[in-house]
Amino acid sequence: MIVQEPFLEYIPIGIINLVKTHSTIITGLEQINDEVCIQLTAQPFLQPIAGQFFQAFAAESTDLLPTLLHPCRVASAELVLCGDIPKDWAPGTELHIRGPRGNGFHLPPLTRKVALSTLDGLSINYVMALANAALSTGVEVTLFTNQRLSELAPEIEVLPLEELSQAKDWADYLAAVLLPDQVPPFRETLKINPGKRMPFTVEVMLKTPMICDELSTCGACAVFTSRGWRLACKDGPVFALDDLLPEDGSLG
Repeated sequence: MIVQEPFLEYIPIGIINLVKTHSTIITGLEQINDEVCIQLTAQPFLQPIAGQFFQAFAAESTDLLPTLLHPCRVASAELVLCGDIPKDWAPGTELHIRGPRGNGFHLPPLTRKVALSTLDGLSINYVMALANAALSTGVEVTLFTNQRLSELAPEIEVLPLEELSQAKDWADYLAAVLLPDQVPPFRETLKINPGKRMPFTVEVMLKTPMICDELSTCGACAVFTSRGWRLACKDGPVFALDDLLPEDGSLG
């Protein structure tokens, strides 16, 4: 199957306004693990699960593409989102926001031990909402990273990234946030032989451009899976690692 290249000329400025959106105000900025995140007041339409995403434009923005935002901390009164926050966003900035969108992480029933990582290629904030959700149910959480961390719940155990391969010996569930080209080395790190299924549940959130969010099926976020080509904006961005295949259909 040939994946259609994205045609940006078909995506009008302010495309987010063509579908149902909500308006909200940035209430504050917060520096979390060396990354600027935005704070929003929690509202009924802002109820994401870890791994989902929002599309957002600042009011009066002339940007062609939306900013993708991901939950970093979800609380009853406040929502903190991370992503590539524009430098001109500040407290008081009005946002037009759509979401939450996509398929998020799902902890299997009876999970007791969770391992998390981004292979240090992306901010660890992308897995913080999942870490907090797991802790709230009494699950043990271990984070594999060599990044410097400034905001972390004391209950989270931190181990060096080099020890990630040991997670399969004790974890019930492993979640990672990766760039698409990090999937093969991620498999190698886990020391899972090609063709052999994981001995525990592994889910991967792919950090890939989600330009149109199903509006024109541009194919920019296409991912090859065991079920054929899928779109990260629609079928992801979280996928089971077992389902992620190279284009030749192999697992290696």
